[in-house]
Amino acid sequence: MAVMAAMSGDNRKDLKMQDKAIGAKGAHEKKGAVPINSELGAQSSIKALLLLGVVGSLLAGQIILAKLAVPTGWAPLALLQWSLFGAAIIQFTILAVQGQRKSVDMKERVISELNTDLGQGKSQNFRQLATYMLITGLLFAAPNALAFAAAPHVGAGFISLCFAFPLVLTYGLSVLLGLETVNVRRLIGVGLGLVGGVALASKGLGQPSEAAIWVLVALAVPVIVSFGNVYRSLKWPKGASPALLSAGMMAFAAVAMSLLNWGLGVDILPAAKIWQAMVLLGAQTSVFALLYVLYFKLQKLAGPVYLSQMGSVAAVVGLALAFLVFHEVPGLEKVIAVIAIAMGIFFVSQFKRC
Repeated sequence: MAVMAAMSGDNRKDLKMQDKAIGAKGAHEKKGAVPINSELGAQSSIKALLLLGVVGSLLAGQIILAKLAVPTGWAPLALLQWSLFGAAIIQFTILAVQGQRKSVDMKERVISELNTDLGQGKSQNFRQLATYMLITGLLFAAPNALAFAAAPHVGAGFISLCFAFPLVLTYGLSVLLGLETVNVRRLIGVGLGLVGGVALASKGLGQPSEAAIWVLVALAVPVIVSFGNVYRSLKWPKGASPALLSAGMMAFAAVAMSLLNWGLGVDILPAAKIWQAMVLLGAQTSVFALLYVLYFKLQKLAGPVYLSQMGSVAAVVGLALAFLVFHEVPGLEKVIAVIAIAMGIFFVSQFKRC
């Protein structure tokens, strides 16, 4: 009897500990933020690193394809608009097919993914999801549109520098908002990534004074990207899948680009070389459709700071693709950038928080 009593006492202690753990988890989930793992396990670290490589490489491919817009008759912003529309259609179609296989109506699937709390109505949560998609869509469309518009005036090198800054700004915002803690090893990695970005952009800094306004426009890009990275983690709808959030973001970003192009009077159809333009559109749409599902998966797995390294990976992979496609030979500053960025990724990906 004494042994049984002792065992029951231990069981009660275990149950209390489990209840506390569950309560803490529930308290975090009620905030709506995506869980940020303080330490990634070995398997998760490998998965995150692989996702980072794939996402960064796809982003580099997206940039290379965008450079082909004008030669194939596209206005760059028009190509961006139709690629976003196409990606959203593909992603929502896949969600619908998956829903049919499970005999679930599409609307019910969207609502059910929210994992609705007992005290909240479905319509309220659906509005929250729509708001999240709207804001993430705008935070996605804005920096891409600014980068496309500023690149001819400040150069691709300066834009490369701008896409290195989100890693630094996202980390700073995450620390301020309590999503991350200050860690020396990670700070070193962020610094190395920034050095790599500066090296890549070193030839694009000597701009004439008349380009000053476009320099300011380009510098707004990393600020918006950083806020987008943090917002997605901080306000991630509870229970929503990366695929659903990616499709919604694409759809709202496409609508935003359509309104922008209409306001600017951009010709949204290719001027010539119709079949080449359609091939390019198909390729860019496919890249968008795959890239941003993996993009959300990586953010959910490893957090906004880790995700921000994709710009650095894209810069390195972009050098190789630019050499293969456009025969651009990298100079010494680009070799230095590759080494610095690779070291930065190592330091950031192999961290443990204090």
